[in-house]
Amino acid sequence: MTQDIRLNAEKRKTLVQHYENHLRSDVSNKFRKSMIEAKKTYDEMKPKVFELAHQVVRGHQPQEDVETIKSMIAKYDDNGGRIHNDHCFNFINPTMEENDRGKLEEKSNEINIDFSLKGADRYSSSHDFAHAYYYDELKSKGYDADFALKWGDERKNPRYYEEERRIDEYLGFNRSNENNHSTTNYKQQWENDYSFEVIGTSYCHERQFKVDDITHSVFQQFKIVCENVAKTHEQFFEYLNKKVKTFEQGIKTYTKYSQAKELFDKLGIALNESIVNEQSSMALSVFSPSNLADMLTDKDDEFASREEKIAYYKALQAQNLN
Repeated sequence: MTQDIRLNAEKRKTLVQHYENHLRSDVSNKFRKSMIEAKKTYDEMKPKVFELAHQVVRGHQPQEDVETIKSMIAKYDDNGGRIHNDHCFNFINPTMEENDRGKLEEKSNEINIDFSLKGADRYSSSHDFAHAYYYDELKSKGYDADFALKWGDERKNPRYYEEERRIDEYLGFNRSNENNHSTTNYKQQWENDYSFEVIGTSYCHERQFKVDDITHSVFQQFKIVCENVAKTHEQFFEYLNKKVKTFEQGIKTYTKYSQAKELFDKLGIALNESIVNEQSSMALSVFSPSNLADMLTDKDDEFASREEKIAYYKALQAQNLN
């Protein structure tokens, strides 16, 4: 008869990682599906909105005017004018609204649209959109795409800055990487693929293009679509983090491989003895495989409150003592 494998702290850590890896790869999970769908929606909408932005700008700056400025630059250098390839644009839809004093005043209703890897907010110092958009690729190459969510409140944590530096370099946000013309990074690629010539300086906030209500609403919708890419990543991280913590708390009470195997079987996750290979004897757990599997199985009400979980744990303990 084959002896049961004994679990120690290191083996339990391996089981936690195995469970977490399953959650990350499970595309049937509603949070993971939302994340994938948000990126798909963005990819489908972006070229259409880009074409709309190009039409609006050309309505204010006809191509013949652009060509005139270019010919003037060729003749007079900088004194001939300025042309810039831009990927961000400010659009306004002025309306008259009543202020606090009861008087009508014009409100610009400005909206910034950026087609670069900065995503929805070009003025933000974070790269949340990029981390979410390239989530799968970053994970597959050994980067922690969740680092900003994991350590965002611990900015002094050296792991935060180390991972930020590594990912920024990979995506092309680091200045040193930007200046390396021998390689094409994602930041450069996005800016090159989604930009066109505008008359003026390189500062897009200095240019405002007036649009009608319908066009403005399309840009607003695209803004929301951009934000959803990062938002669904955050929601998926919160979901995964809560699940893993529950699993980690429960697996601490397991002493044998057979208990873990029963749990993984109930969760529908493949597990074999190659993951844990140390022999041991069995001990009783207050978290039976069936109970813990129920806690880790997604339900419509998502996550129980802290008070509900405490009551649930106490009920389990009382049941095992009887």
